[in-house]
Amino acid sequence: MVALALYSLFASNRGSLFTVYFSLYLVEVKGASIAVALTLISVAFVGASLVGPLAGRLSDRTGRRKPFLLVGEGLALPLLLSIPFLPGYLPAGLAFIAGQVAAAIGTPALNAYVVDTTQHGERGRWYGLLGATNAMGAAIGFPIAGYLMDLYGFEALFLVAGTVMLLAFSTVLVLLPDITVPVTRAPRSLREMRSISIFSFAVSIRAIGWGAVVTFYGTFAYLLGANAFDISLIALSGYVVGAIISVPMGQAVDRMGALRSVLLGAAISLGAMLIFLVTTTWIELFPAQITYRIGFALMNPAMLSWVGGMAPTGRRAEYLGFFSMINSTLWSSGPLVGAVSLSLGGSTGLFLMATGATLISVISLPLLYRSELLGPRRATPPEVEGLARAHQPDPTSRLANR
Repeated sequence: MVALALYSLFASNRGSLFTVYFSLYLVEVKGASIAVALTLISVAFVGASLVGPLAGRLSDRTGRRKPFLLVGEGLALPLLLSIPFLPGYLPAGLAFIAGQVAAAIGTPALNAYVVDTTQHGERGRWYGLLGATNAMGAAIGFPIAGYLMDLYGFEALFLVAGTVMLLAFSTVLVLLPDITVPVTRAPRSLREMRSISIFSFAVSIRAIGWGAVVTFYGTFAYLLGANAFDISLIALSGYVVGAIISVPMGQAVDRMGALRSVLLGAAISLGAMLIFLVTTTWIELFPAQITYRIGFALMNPAMLSWVGGMAPTGRRAEYLGFFSMINSTLWSSGPLVGAVSLSLGGSTGLFLMATGATLISVISLPLLYRSELLGPRRATPPEVEGLARAHQPDPTSRLANR
């Protein structure tokens, strides 16, 4: 877990920096329109999300986690660093798409590694630790990147991103133990995939709105008069708060229960969206970003803990990859939906769309899980616990004792 936390510290910069600044880079350096830039980013994130189930299934079938992290980081690095040398926004956008898809290969293995090495009742804390180091890495990287971009232009983004990607790759290669996990060939049943599908869609509808907002607020701040360094401070404010509260929030998930924590985190995110909706100056983006990060710090470990508890042994990366596919696909469609909303109603239209999407998640969770929310705290739904027990491998088999 220490090695994973250190990896998260470095790897967070790649995703966070590109999410906030890449649309602005395409607009200001490569000549794309805002709508085209958001569309290219949306395609990249959708493509990356679709890799999740396949990468997770392969990780489960081989019983390995570390090689998938190495392959993802190793393939993404040259693709993303080639972007400044490519002419025009379309080749740059295609390289970004390929780089994001490559980087996503390791995500299910990373999330499954936590479940493999922890027990029920403590996973929220450990996912919270990864969230804290993720936010801490971004908090360190943003002012450095913002300062360098202010001095040398937006191309400095790739210098910072390349450096932290090398550090992330080296951390996995040198420090992360190469564990093996039990392997099962048990076929998937429609019933068990139905349960995770319902949960994934219910909690992820809000991701459409947040995908639009997170990729747009840097450009929005720029339009309101902020420079690159100001934008980095806005992002920094949220990540600093996230770094401070992620572990306590993860511990709160273990105490309150994952599902209740998901609902509370979604409600806090709705409050953040309302702040974005009424923002008129870039200074007002500070409380909006901080509130969003508070909700995310609670919601993220709760979602992963719930899905990790659903998964039978030998199927954890696949389950987490399946959840990631739905969650990330909806999040990744956000920039595209946001581009349409922006064209129709300006920034207000985009924030209204995002508020509505978040509200749907807040309402749907109590409707779908009323008994679980009102009853005793549970790690997983009762029917899923039964399915998980049914899929446990024979402890006397060769595969179970690898």
